[in-house]
Amino acid sequence: MGYCMSQNECSFRMDAKDFDKALKAIQALHGAESIADSGGRHFSWVGDKFHEINDFEEMMQEWRWRLELDTVGACGIQFEGEKIGDDQALFDAIAPWVKKGSYIEMHGEDGAIWRWTFDGEKCIEKSAKITFE
Repeated sequence: MGYCMSQNECSFRMDAKDFDKALKAIQALHGAESIADSGGRHFSWVGDKFHEINDFEEMMQEWRWRLELDTVGACGIQFEGEKIGDDQALFDAIAPWVKKGSYIEMHGEDGAIWRWTFDGEKCIEKSAKITFE
């Protein structure tokens, strides 16, 4: 399912004081899983018991994203998977707590480049337009 993707760059900030709220928002996705197959209902590449995880950093790792931390909170994020999954659902859930102006830039095996950008309330996926001079 999905196609291969990798991360180009990012500027991602999130305060540690908001981790618990973001964790609860991800846990609340339980019941909205996008795939129903012989393994049950699940999000792409995420275990079916993700909603039982009680640590934000561990939850992000379950969704294949590793947080880079400093004394304030998350100062970066790194994709640790290979294929695109339900990443938009994850980012929509945590968007209210991601600092405005944050973004994650990705590229796919088909040459597509896009960013998930955060405006302080929502996550918006933006496609790149490349021009050569």
